[in-house]
Amino acid sequence: MTRNQTIWAVLLGLLIIANAWQPMADHPGTDNLYVSQADAFLQGRLDIAEYGWDASVVDSKFYVAFPPVPALLIAPVVALLGPVATDTTGIALLLFILTLAVVWQILSQLGVPADQRFWSLLAFGMGTPLWHAVQASSGVWFFAHIVAAFFLVLSIHEALGRGRGWLTGLFLAGAMLSRQFTLFAGIFLIVALWQNEAQAKGGRSRWLNLAGFLLPLVLAGGGYLWLNYARFGDPLDTGYAAMRLGGILRDRVAAHGEFSPAYFLFNLSYLLFQGFHINFTAPDLLGGMEMDPYGTSILAASPFVIAAFFAVRDRLVWAAWVSIFLMAFATLFYYNNGWMQVNGQRFTLDFWPLLLVPLALGLRQQFAARQSRLWQGVILYAVFLNVIALLLLQPLNALLH
Repeated sequence: MTRNQTIWAVLLGLLIIANAWQPMADHPGTDNLYVSQADAFLQGRLDIAEYGWDASVVDSKFYVAFPPVPALLIAPVVALLGPVATDTTGIALLLFILTLAVVWQILSQLGVPADQRFWSLLAFGMGTPLWHAVQASSGVWFFAHIVAAFFLVLSIHEALGRGRGWLTGLFLAGAMLSRQFTLFAGIFLIVALWQNEAQAKGGRSRWLNLAGFLLPLVLAGGGYLWLNYARFGDPLDTGYAAMRLGGILRDRVAAHGEFSPAYFLFNLSYLLFQGFHINFTAPDLLGGMEMDPYGTSILAASPFVIAAFFAVRDRLVWAAWVSIFLMAFATLFYYNNGWMQVNGQRFTLDFWPLLLVPLALGLRQQFAARQSRLWQGVILYAVFLNVIALLLLQPLNALLH
């Protein structure tokens, strides 16, 4: 990283910290269901003491349907500080910084020159929904994405580095029990482990390493099935169906269920095609600016993603694309596309750490072809859109009021 890039990285980091400061001050820890779940675990209970938004209600008891790793991760903090003082936005900010540090190492493993890594890091950290996820981590949904992204980049780093299967699998298990569809990243990780030179000591050694990779996933999956059985009497019942839905979501699920082809076109449109859209909600349509609550497509919010298609499609890149496709395809049939979100599709955070691989390699190829100015401009454009959506809209509304 050059001196100027270092200065910009520090300034942008301070910007994100300042942006997260208000949510840190405004929300007690008990606003986050994972804090309530961590407190319940510490008391030896599976149900939480009080109802919170998106909790599941079964036999007059309240449960957190979302996978348990984020709650387990913050349990020591909850034990030390208590539920109210546990700041999930602050924890998310720390995990965000650690995630970017690991991403820097991944870019090195991929052979991206040091002076180019800044641009891939900037794109990933500030040109994707990851920034909004930090800002909104007082809620259970975005905090889960931050935790999953952290564990997923750790698994990618290990698979591309020392290649220890058991540790790669352990990190993927952490991601999977934060966001279930990240399990599809296992396809990429298996390929990365198989061709890892540090583990290329013969066929038997490779197979043993893959067995080590699968063991934590099997144990984690078994633990998750037990948790479901202990709470809901069925290992395949996650509790999602017992959430209290309202409005359009209630109507959708009542008509079509949680997964249905009926949701495909809506979700596909918002995943790939919906533009950056500001609604003017004031009676005179001159103020009350709000972002489209269903988000912005990946092509409109993060157009630099097109560079990923310039990556040489070797076995590793193909494996990344297969994992990405399966994650994205599965969400197209879900009854919501991430619901309330700002300038992005939060479900894409399940595969953004994997998408970083072809993206970084594609940008490296384009920079070598002397197209650096073009792609730097596209990345800065994506960051600028996030600045408008996450930083400027509220002050502008106050100015126009």
